[in-house]
Parts: sequence; C-alpha cells; structure tokens
Amino acid sequence: FQETLEELAKEQKRKATRRKEELIEAGVDLAKDGDDSIDKTENSAADMLEFLEKARSGEMMPPDIIIKYANYFKDDLHIDNMPRMQLINMCKYMGIHPYGSDTFLRFQLRHKMRVLKEDDQRILWEGIDSLTKMELREACQERGMRSTGLSKDAYKDLLQQWLDLSVSKNVPI
Repeated sequence: FQETLEELAKEQKRKATRRKEELIEAGVDLAKDGDDSIDKTENSAADMLEFLEKARSGEMMPPDIIIKYANYFKDDLHIDNMPRMQLINMCKYMGIHPYGSDTFLRFQLRHKMRVLKEDDQRILWEGIDSLTKMELREACQERGMRSTGLSKDAYKDLLQQWLDLSVSKNVPI
C-alpha cells in the first residue's frame, strides 16, 4: 500500500511538472504574440496619426485609405463628446445657425447628417447625370467639398466619390 501511494505521488509530481513546462512554453508563446500585437498596434497608431495629419492638411487621399480608418469614426460617438466650441464650429461649417444649448446643436447636426444621407439616396436613385451644374455645386457645398471654379464633370466626379464612400461603403459622414 505504501508503494502505491509513493507511485501515485511521483506520477502526480511528473504531471504537475509537465503541466508547468507546458504553461511556461505557452506563456513564452503568448509573450511573443503579445510583442507582435504591440508592434502591430504601434504601427497602426503611427499610420493613424499619419492619416489624421493628411486629413487635417486637406491632402487628397484614396478611398481605400479612408475606408480603412472610417470604422473608428462613427457619427454619433464623436458628436456626443464634442465640446461646445467644436459644436459651434461644426454647425457653422454645415451651414447651421449655432444658437441654442449643446443638446440642441447636437440635434441639429444629427438632423443635417440624416438629411444628407437621404439626399445621397435620392441622388443615387435619380442618377447623378440628372443634376444640373448648379445642383451639383450645391450638393458639393453641402457636403463640405470644393464648390467653386470647377467644371460640371469635376463636380460629378467629386459627388460620385462621395456617394461611393457614404452610401456604397457606409463610411460615416
């Protein structure tokens, strides 16, 4: 009986040792994976900062880059966290009179974005070719794009790129 107990104890000790070794190996693998994910995070953060700098400077960016970073910027999430001065500036930018409380300004901005999305759907349904040069210019102006000194084809190209991103790819406004 004594020998059986000693054998069981030795077997449990071997299993525990093996389990510790496996955990140590797994920990090393996790640490390696963690290092890789940290490197990826640092690279993606650097890429994001580069994207934001280009966006702030007004540099033209290809649609695939815009789509890549669009999921980080949802309409409601950022409007809810904007301080009053940013809300006022956004209202001025969108052609909204910036009067009232912060809640009212947020409501107006959301309403304007909803109207733009509905307008995008109507333009797609009617076709971009059905718009006159003046309507194209106004549509570009409402969306914050260049709205002076372009030909009708240039306005069409700008608006078509907007529609591709906002409706087809669901990029937030």
